[in-house]
Amino acid sequence: MMPKFYIFAAFVLFATYTFAQDVHFTQYEMTPGHVNPANTGGFYGSYRIGGIYRDQSLSATGGGNQYRTPHIYMDAIFPWGLRKKDWVGFGINGLQDVSGTIDLGKRAFQASAAYHLAIGKASRSDLALGIQWGTVSFGVGSRDQAKDLVGLSTGTTSPDVKNLQEKTSYKDYTVGLAYTSKVTSKNHILRLGFNASHVNRPTVSVLSNAGGTGGSANNKLPMLFTGNAGFEYHYSEKLDIIPMLWFRSLDKPSESVIQCMTSYLFNIEKQIRLNAGLGYRIGDAAQFMVGANIGKIKAQLGYDFITSGKSAAETPLGGAEFAISYIGVVNKKPNPKPKVFCPRF
Repeated sequence: MMPKFYIFAAFVLFATYTFAQDVHFTQYEMTPGHVNPANTGGFYGSYRIGGIYRDQSLSATGGGNQYRTPHIYMDAIFPWGLRKKDWVGFGINGLQDVSGTIDLGKRAFQASAAYHLAIGKASRSDLALGIQWGTVSFGVGSRDQAKDLVGLSTGTTSPDVKNLQEKTSYKDYTVGLAYTSKVTSKNHILRLGFNASHVNRPTVSVLSNAGGTGGSANNKLPMLFTGNAGFEYHYSEKLDIIPMLWFRSLDKPSESVIQCMTSYLFNIEKQIRLNAGLGYRIGDAAQFMVGANIGKIKAQLGYDFITSGKSAAETPLGGAEFAISYIGVVNKKPNPKPKVFCPRF
């Protein structure tokens, strides 16, 4: 009986290492706060609301909802800078990443803040420093289902099984930098970013009592580093070409993504732009993106086609995503001071 439990504990430990640290999307551009907290308040408008849903359960055996990742966010801009041209952004976001029949994964609710320092007389550039903090819960949906998965008896008296938690939680902190600049008279836009997650190196414990035989279940998370670069090139009055690069490194594993989006101004009066692009997660998956901007709303579909050997055999149809965002503007009502005119006599 006990060897089976050790197999189960090793399985949960491996899953802890995987799920508690990294969630990847095809459309990183549609998850600004998840990519970098310095992106909080980094947009043209007053407030922004958005979300993305990823379903990676498509496979040769059919669909389902066993591998799913919803993410929602909201951020806003406030003119509270130390200088007149500076501003700050505040935001909140929620994320859930669970998989399998036992709902193994994490759920997070976090807040973020960023200070944007305007650079240059015309404020054509800004440098932002951001921080994100919050609570992350990790575990399985059902402890009994998890035990049954490896053939364990639900009536076992093992102290390790008794201490196995369905849920545990930890505090997580992320810091980041982001640089945005308008380049040349055509106002091409350069974007650079870098951030570090798990800077507090939280410890995730699968067992409620680490003093038992499963004490090795404690797992201190390594730091996750993310870098990104993008260039919005205004090729013509109607066509934009936007190459992007994303890089993520967690201890030894790393992920590199190259993408190129095109955006075509289809209707200037209704402010409709049609967007499409291709990408490649190096050594793992080809990516396809298509969507549209309609006024202040941006909606986009993304799709991963797995190309790596083992992954392709397990989920040959890859994962699908749907993302949407809305940028609103709050206009201040004019409040002119009354003027008193003295008539001439």
